[in-house]
Amino acid sequence: MILGVDWAELQIALHVRVGDRDRSYDYPMTAPVTTQAALAGLKVLDVAGTIASGYCGKLFADHGAQVVNVEPPDGGFATRREPPFIAAAAAPEDSALHAYLNTNKASVALDVDAEPTGLQALAADASVVLDDGRFDAGTFAAAAPDVVVATITWFGRSGPYAAFQGTHGVCWALAGMIRNVGPAEGPPLVASGCAAEIVGGLTAFIGTLGQVLAREMGNASGPVRLDTSIFEANLCFSEPGGVGGYRSGRRGRRLGVNRFAPTYPLGVYACADGWLGVTALTPSQWKSFCTLLGMDEHADTPQYQTAIGRLYDYDVLEPIIKRQVRNRSAAQLVRRGQDMRIPLAPVPTMEELFTTDQYVARGAFAQVAAADAVFPAPATPFRLFATPALVGGQSPRLGEHQELVQ
Repeated sequence: MILGVDWAELQIALHVRVGDRDRSYDYPMTAPVTTQAALAGLKVLDVAGTIASGYCGKLFADHGAQVVNVEPPDGGFATRREPPFIAAAAAPEDSALHAYLNTNKASVALDVDAEPTGLQALAADASVVLDDGRFDAGTFAAAAPDVVVATITWFGRSGPYAAFQGTHGVCWALAGMIRNVGPAEGPPLVASGCAAEIVGGLTAFIGTLGQVLAREMGNASGPVRLDTSIFEANLCFSEPGGVGGYRSGRRGRRLGVNRFAPTYPLGVYACADGWLGVTALTPSQWKSFCTLLGMDEHADTPQYQTAIGRLYDYDVLEPIIKRQVRNRSAAQLVRRGQDMRIPLAPVPTMEELFTTDQYVARGAFAQVAAADAVFPAPATPFRLFATPALVGGQSPRLGEHQELVQ
């Protein structure tokens, strides 16, 4: 089922060609596979069609598994209508997010409720079925005796939230991740997107692959259902302050932008040519930071030798820092700051991500093709040397591989 895997190896390879003159970047469609793909031989069905199951399946597909999307005939998975959309696509419902999640997969159109025998036939010899709670392992056991049914839902199939409908923002709010973000007055800010679902899909992939490997190694057998809660998966990001507040009964308050107790300075600042990320914690880092910005009169102030002491004087220090960086180059400040051992980093805009040197060098983005359009998107987040993952790829049209149903 799985051949030639060395999970201790991590691949850090350059898959990007940089133009000599204009520094244009040509992201490749595929990576050179030197041996059989790590998960070649696995068959995975996705009957859920969610962002979380899509990302889980993507990790299987990028490492060589045959992943088949079993989509409703009327419009396919709901992810096909999720923004953002492909600007060059012929139809406005062509989703760039769906295309990214479904590279290197197959698509069949099948009403699984009306044609259960067709679904069971399709599941023959499947190792994994990605589910949203509608099916259990027994549904597929006859066709796939060792199947792992990976059920991914917002809050799990049991517990006080089981019947609730979740969203990315709801999960992050419940995990205590947004209450302290944003201006002091008004509601908190929550980043847009689908990060919670991506984390849920990754968590399901890890657990599901563990079950598959156990069967491959002879340590387990028979069908099994694995339950993944997207909410619980995101609890790994919870700050300890929330737990402390719950235990102590003290309710903290939002301090404002770039104010996160007990650390200061900690935040992102506007420079003349971009944005600068700052985290200066220790007394030596603070002193060097003051030297870098020409703030030497504040370097040795006794109160400022601790991060919390500086935070208490936020109203004094913040305007000075903003003024000192506003007309300077972020790139130059980062270079000088690194020489002075200050934790500074450039913060690229969304447009700058694709040409950021370290992301180019690491092959962080690859080309995705769908709906007669090609666009860059994140590549697989971990690398293997002997069995490298596919990089980028083609997203299938609805029902493009209908012959698999026969």
